[in-house]
Amino acid sequence: MKNIMNNVFKSIIFMFILLVLLGILSYVLLTNKENVKKYGINVVSNNEILSEEKNTIDVIAIGDSLIYSSISPMILWKNYGFTSFDCASAAQVISDTYKELKYGVETQKPKVVIMEADVLFRNPKKVPWYYKFTKIENYLSLFHHHNNWKKYLFSFINTNSNFTKENIFKGFKYINKTKPGTNFNYMHANTKKYVISDENAEYFEKIVDLCNENDIKLLLVSFPNMRRWTYSKSEEASELAKKYNIEFIDFNKNQDLLNIDWKTESRDGGGHLNYSGAIKATNFIGEYIKKYGILKDHRNDKKYNNWNEAYKYYIESLK
Repeated sequence: MKNIMNNVFKSIIFMFILLVLLGILSYVLLTNKENVKKYGINVVSNNEILSEEKNTIDVIAIGDSLIYSSISPMILWKNYGFTSFDCASAAQVISDTYKELKYGVETQKPKVVIMEADVLFRNPKKVPWYYKFTKIENYLSLFHHHNNWKKYLFSFINTNSNFTKENIFKGFKYINKTKPGTNFNYMHANTKKYVISDENAEYFEKIVDLCNENDIKLLLVSFPNMRRWTYSKSEEASELAKKYNIEFIDFNKNQDLLNIDWKTESRDGGGHLNYSGAIKATNFIGEYIKKYGILKDHRNDKKYNNWNEAYKYYIESLK
């Protein structure tokens, strides 16, 4: 009995020490420790944009995985000189979309916000795993920043580089594998009705109000997605956009805008674009927001030389 109690006691001590070490590592691997006091570890771990220099981001893209699979900020920089960041996470619910934008505009002054319409239809109650993981991540941001160890390792090897995967990809997830989509008639008119819940509609209104308060142009977008998007969702999103006089681009309803080749430009059977498809989507967005005439081309601005350097590392990372 005494041996059993000793083993239990040792196990408890071990777990306590492990949690303390994980907590310390979580703090060490934070992208920007200066924001910890103001925003808390939870916010920093969920908002990589807080690592960016204050008031240097022109465009913030918010939403779920369709955002970080479709918009490459480094391509926007190379081709248009716009600074941008993808504030997105997998299966994101709209309350978190609002939260990420809220903290983003406290450290940045974006002129344009691009929002993925898919989050309008996600029911938070049907994503229980998301909340369980988020609760763990609130206290142990190590799980979110597990790749940051590379920064500290390579800082000893290459002292000339201050770039990490986080701050050269700017929230974008590079995936270039190919798995063709086959549901080519997914946008045909049907009787199945999708309704935006009152809670989601309220959060969308908060996002609209937040953009208006900060003089931000809000663009609602539905990126190519034959696995989740439908004709009914498109109609609902369109009506909501009209209600608030917001521009809405549906790449699913208007497939000729990108001419996506579902055989070669999808990474998972039509659910998300791969890198080839993302190049098309990003360049279209770049041309579209360029016409607003409110964004500056920073490519020749010495204050943004770090973006030119980041682009070089971005290209090396792709290799």
